[in-house]
Amino acid sequence: MNPPAAGRGKSRFVRGRARGGGGYRPYFYFRRNGQVIPAGGNRPDSAERGAATQPRGWNRSRVDGDSRRKRRPNVALDCSYLRPENYVAPEDALQVRSLLVDNPRSCPGWRLYFLREQYVADSELDKRIVAVEAHYQRNPQKYDLVLIRQRGCFHLPAASIVHDEQLKAVWPTLVQDLQQQPLRTLSTLALAMHTVVVNNCLDIAEEAADSIFPLVSTKDTYVPRTGRTRKIYVRPDDFVPVELISQITHARVDSLFAVRGIVSSVGEPTYSLAWHAFRCTRCQTEQSLRQRGNFTPRPYHCLKTQCSAKDNFLALRNSPYTRMGVRQIIRLEESSLSLLTDYDNTLPGQLDIELRHELVDAVHVGQEIIVTGVLKLRSLCDTSEEYTTATAGGDLQSYLRACSVQQARHVKREFNERDLEAISMINADTNSFKLLVQSLAPELHGHEMSKAACLLSLLGGNINVLLVGDPGIGKSQLLQNCAQITERGGHISGKRAAQTANQLGITFSGRNKRIMDAGALISASSAGHCLVDGVDKLASKQQLLLQCMQSGQLNIPLPGAFAAFTAQPSIIACANPQRGQYDQSRYLLQNIRITAALLKEFHLVYVLLDRPSTTRDISLTEHVRALHAGSKKRSQIAARYALKPKLSESMCQSSFYDAPVELADNQDSILQQDYDLDKRLEYNVVEDAELDLLPLILIKKFIAYARQSVKPVLNDAAASAIKRHFLELCRRSEAEHDQSQIGMGQLLGLISLAEARARLDLSEVVTPLHVRDVIAVLTESMAQTRLGAGQTDAPVSSSGKSSQLQSFVRMMQLKSAALGRRIFEFEELKEMGTRAGIMTGITKLVEIANIGGYLLKKGANMYEVVPD
Repeated sequence: MNPPAAGRGKSRFVRGRARGGGGYRPYFYFRRNGQVIPAGGNRPDSAERGAATQPRGWNRSRVDGDSRRKRRPNVALDCSYLRPENYVAPEDALQVRSLLVDNPRSCPGWRLYFLREQYVADSELDKRIVAVEAHYQRNPQKYDLVLIRQRGCFHLPAASIVHDEQLKAVWPTLVQDLQQQPLRTLSTLALAMHTVVVNNCLDIAEEAADSIFPLVSTKDTYVPRTGRTRKIYVRPDDFVPVELISQITHARVDSLFAVRGIVSSVGEPTYSLAWHAFRCTRCQTEQSLRQRGNFTPRPYHCLKTQCSAKDNFLALRNSPYTRMGVRQIIRLEESSLSLLTDYDNTLPGQLDIELRHELVDAVHVGQEIIVTGVLKLRSLCDTSEEYTTATAGGDLQSYLRACSVQQARHVKREFNERDLEAISMINADTNSFKLLVQSLAPELHGHEMSKAACLLSLLGGNINVLLVGDPGIGKSQLLQNCAQITERGGHISGKRAAQTANQLGITFSGRNKRIMDAGALISASSAGHCLVDGVDKLASKQQLLLQCMQSGQLNIPLPGAFAAFTAQPSIIACANPQRGQYDQSRYLLQNIRITAALLKEFHLVYVLLDRPSTTRDISLTEHVRALHAGSKKRSQIAARYALKPKLSESMCQSSFYDAPVELADNQDSILQQDYDLDKRLEYNVVEDAELDLLPLILIKKFIAYARQSVKPVLNDAAASAIKRHFLELCRRSEAEHDQSQIGMGQLLGLISLAEARARLDLSEVVTPLHVRDVIAVLTESMAQTRLGAGQTDAPVSSSGKSSQLQSFVRMMQLKSAALGRRIFEFEELKEMGTRAGIMTGITKLVEIANIGGYLLKKGANMYEVVPD
């Protein structure tokens, strides 16, 4: 375009001017926040560039009569916002940087680990890298270089590198640097491994070139395609101790932490292109460009100083500098032996974990893991996060960027000397079974057998317990204490059924329902306990409980798919009667609102009644007075519990093959009728005045230590006792129901109870003495459920008679028909009751049968059976 003629006046509508004014405007401009950003870039100086090279869009106005163009002062104008790739997010464009791939020969992967730092030979960092390389080469049995190259990561245990004296001479502060500067230290360790792997690959390539094998694929031989080594990530283990989530503060950002917990939520993985490599077609120089936003920027000039290329850059998809960013957020729920969680008032500590690269999808909900990572902060106002909510003020939330993930089942819990001393004192008590039973929920008085069953369930695995009884007797308190001392578990309260019904299984939350949350059954899986308070109120979820208890899995239908999750927790539940008070004249299923199939899956069922009794009222009064007086203060074990060998029947010192002499001579003593475990566990104010109950935190540590360290095995005598009792149960069930109702589940439960009883004594062998206690616990459960949970002096009608009375009457009628006589002595009736599964209360049952017309008293201890 020719310049305007000289002498022509100024026009208001000169190209580049705004409408109606003489303000300067470029030919193309971009408005943002009230500012005008030109499209021509930085304006060149007139002395350096001529008029022909002037960028398009500059004001071409002339001074009066002067043919030279008037130019504005040289002002640095940034027009990078107008590049097509940055129209949407100009803020991110300022952070986009392109890096020249200029790796030194000694460190072929330098730019993968140190982006903005130049390599300096013989520096302190270079010496550390060489020392770590030497450590890797000295220990080829610990590091599989081929596998590391394929996976792109490797685990680095602290024991394998901390004790290397040659490395400590060059880098004595390795552990401290890893704790205080984790990202830089991990980059140094990874760069050393990257160099060793690259050198190893070069040696393999040279050996293959000298061999007779082909380097390319043929019809007969396939040779995998080799490429450049990608970035390698270090997964450190055991460099820092496991800490509590509640102790993590914002003041320790960018430090290395290790936490242990259960995965409660898992988010959907997100994928994005983090870096994209390009090659200049003129000088063949490779550079990598940071990718941000939804558009893919490309280089606009070559970073090599001798090259002036502005375009024609080849995108490299298979370059190690083209990296895909994979990210996943999970939520960790703390599981620690040092904390007691009050599920009614508070929730366990939670922390968000960010997984990257191969750690994505490495965990699932309900899994207990140990995460080692770097503490970071993020804004709660970031709406791109699925786990954050917008809050005013821009508050920051801490999260952990995971560096390594370990399975918790492979890492044993650590106990200090004080814990081990307290555990030894508990085991040295003359009756540790009674001490632990009385320490568990001391507010619940007079129901020692039910507390013993819950304690054995906590010590063992796959033992389901159901507590049924009058409201206000203390069932909920017992379940809360069990939830606090279990190593891992979940607590569900049926009193808030509308809110907690969905917390039992797996649910989906988030804006798009893409976050999977673990319920109580999943969180308590793998030798955990699920505590259900008010199982009768969860009518809609009883089928889910039944499925979990029968198959050990939870099936979840998904859109277009079907998923199954492993869930094998032990269930401890309680239920209240339908009519407020337990009716002893009705069956157990008629008193509670649960299905018969679900009731059958419980190994132990106890009925807790508030029965009026003078003896019990006096005992309860003394118990309450002792609690308030301080004799049951639940403090630490007193010094009187000295370490001494156990001499009571609670501790078994027998070997695996040898049984006690008195039990080996008379196997019937296992089923002796005079053994009253309930009486042995009962608290006596006079005799047990010095009984110092244990705190819950110590019971929790004792149970965790026993489950971790003790793996009891059945000896021959114990196995024989369990076999005889199981066959007796089958015979009684067959005589009562014309076919046996006892299955393999009851046998497995009996074995688990026996192992739990031996684990309570820290015994490696299950002996007949342990089996005797288990049989007493099981017999009490069967007696309570058969008799309708207690005795009564009132007559029972034929239409409302209890199930135990039914069994007793049927057994008497069968015995009378088989012998051909109807007159029996009291001892014979007692034997019939024993065969019917009735171990206690035979005298009361005979009186009820006499009043009900099923028996006629003919004299002293003589009764006649009335035929049906």
